[in-house]
Amino acid sequence: MNGRMLLSALLSSALLIACSGGGGSPTSPAPIVPTPGSAAWLPLIPEVISSGGVAALTLQAAFDSNGRPSFFWNGQKAAPTIRVQPGDTIQLTFVNTLPEFCAVGVQSNSNLHFHGFTSSPDAPGDDVITTLAAPGQTLNYTVVVNTDQPPGLYWYHAHPHGLSSYEVGNGMAGAIVVEGIANEVPATAGLRERVIVLSDIPNDPSFSAGESGRLRRSSRVHAADDDEGGNPCRAETDATPMINGIPMASIGIMPGEKELLRVVNTSGHRHFDIAVDGQSLDLVAQDGVPIHDYAGAPQSLTVPSVVIPPAGRAEFIVTGRSTPAALISNCYQSGPAGDANPAIVLGTLTNDHGTSGSETTSVRVRQRLSSIRKPLFYREPLPAPAATQLIHFQEDANGFYLNGVQYSASAAPMITSHAGTVEEWTLENDTDEVHVFHPHQVHFVVKSINGVPQPNPHWLDSFDIPPQGHTAAGNLVPSLTKVLMDFRDPVIVGTFVFHCHILDHEDGGMMAKIQVI
Repeated sequence: MNGRMLLSALLSSALLIACSGGGGSPTSPAPIVPTPGSAAWLPLIPEVISSGGVAALTLQAAFDSNGRPSFFWNGQKAAPTIRVQPGDTIQLTFVNTLPEFCAVGVQSNSNLHFHGFTSSPDAPGDDVITTLAAPGQTLNYTVVVNTDQPPGLYWYHAHPHGLSSYEVGNGMAGAIVVEGIANEVPATAGLRERVIVLSDIPNDPSFSAGESGRLRRSSRVHAADDDEGGNPCRAETDATPMINGIPMASIGIMPGEKELLRVVNTSGHRHFDIAVDGQSLDLVAQDGVPIHDYAGAPQSLTVPSVVIPPAGRAEFIVTGRSTPAALISNCYQSGPAGDANPAIVLGTLTNDHGTSGSETTSVRVRQRLSSIRKPLFYREPLPAPAATQLIHFQEDANGFYLNGVQYSASAAPMITSHAGTVEEWTLENDTDEVHVFHPHQVHFVVKSINGVPQPNPHWLDSFDIPPQGHTAAGNLVPSLTKVLMDFRDPVIVGTFVFHCHILDHEDGGMMAKIQVI
């Protein structure tokens, strides 16, 4: 047994002593999950809709009947979609009834992150550093939706360092919709809308199995050391891709009808490269922000497919045909040491709205808002960068690092930035796999990759940093991705984090603090 295998075995054995008692789920039946290949209608996700400017709900974290950490809402296993308008407030009570974990180096606290929001990083808002609930404790979040928040798809999910991959990967995540996209993208007005939550649920829900998977992935530093390396299309056996909680779904759309699909990737580490067989996608928004909110960008982009990394969102218009069309995810190349992302069929766009009529009622129609929001920071031309930063993404058999350091909640901020400015960050990937860059509180624009300017720049909050490559002489050379980080909105003043959103990488240390003053 080599050193890496020994380390993995020892840590996996230690993790098996995690406590298993306590924190049972409320009494409610587990959802019926059709067998793969079935053609059930795309399930309707329950919703919490703001009223009087407030979206109020209580979420409980507990084990479901299968032993998975899950969200429960109104006594049922569910992660409702939260619908708000700019300027609204989300008042969310989070009750942690998950059990205590006894594994060495693992804290059993939990919390929430409101992903993509330009909002305060201070408690009782979107703080993941100090706002934590131990088993049996309750958190009360008050998250103000910025009046400048672009209309689009966002999401909320668990974010306890060390347990993020386990909790999010097993399904502790839900969508948030900021209304008003019809005001900014007229092509969406009057269209039926679908919120689609993609996940990749581990076949073994136990924490020790998930941690063993992380250790196995972290040891793939060189593809030559791993029988699985270099084959991202290999069959994956440790997780099952899901669309709104089932393995495959029928999506009703009549011939010639246009619909807006709003897709979020809530998986811990799987990429989805989404395509509809036989047609291009009309991409109108990504990571919550309409494409044209970036100065000079078009209303939409016509693309054959769209890669949605873990944490990413894509909103696009599709057109119904007279014959069924497959909604697929193409194989995604994540690097010689990266995770498997084989091609799969997620569902079928079929020229039917459901014989029972229930499928018709599971969608909304986009309408314009009557209120007019103040001008967006996102639409204003970016000023020249006020500072530059260099961030190294690194890994070895012992974990993952930013600038050679693993995350510590007690550490000082790695970077201090100034509100009202824009910075140019160079993201250097010194590894053989993709890493998904995600900063809390802000969006960014990708300027170039390996010196090549990026076409069609627009706002993002999650982006794949390519793996290292080789020179003509065969020498390894890190990839270099330059992004423009937007710190202009004063609401974000405070301390928050940035990290790799392949969550076992974040749990393994690939996260750091930034302070905006």
